[in-house]
Amino acid sequence: MKILSFIFIVAGAILVFTFNNEEPWHMYLKILGFVLMMYGLYRSTVLWVKDNPRENGNDPEGNGQQQ
Repeated sequence: MKILSFIFIVAGAILVFTFNNEEPWHMYLKILGFVLMMYGLYRSTVLWVKDNPRENGNDPEGNGQQQ
């Protein structure tokens, strides 16, 4: 799944930065690129949270505050 998320991010970035607004359909490809990038970023953050779960009761900054 990490590779698939990375592919979505890269494909979206290619679509966003490759097409300029010379033709009317270029705008739709840019929108598709932004959607692919956002979906890839969403999936990668979901996987990142699953890989690094937060421990209850431990404050990473050492302030002594519990959430």
